Amino acid sequence: MKGTWLTPEEIQYRRQRKEKMIYLLLPVSAIVIGAVIAFLTQMTY
Repeated sequence: MKGTWLTPEEIQYRRQRKEKMIYLLLPVSAIVIGAVIAFLTQMTY
């Protein structure tokens, strides 16, 4: 902890940025997991 105080605007900005990252990360992680599963299933044949 740096000991700095955050203004309500800064707290709101950080919260919104975190939500955007989560909404972006979910589809990207689903695509990556799907690609890994597809790759592994192709290796078995």
